[in-house]
Amino acid sequence: MGVYIRMALYLLAAGAATLGIATFDPVAGTITFDINSLALAVGGAVSFVGTFLAGRVFKARGGSS
Repeated sequence: MGVYIRMALYLLAAGAATLGIATFDPVAGTITFDINSLALAVGGAVSFVGTFLAGRVFKARGGSS
């Protein structure tokens, strides 16, 4: 069961990583961050950490991950 949870978390993290976070305007020389995309990237980072923690919990309970 732990492996399935980790795979779902990996899928969420990969989906968040493929989204663009910032756009560059060469004329103005500015970088604009999209708050929604930034929030998704943070969610991806949380998913990555969650996979690690889930693996440690399941391994501590005697399972394999």
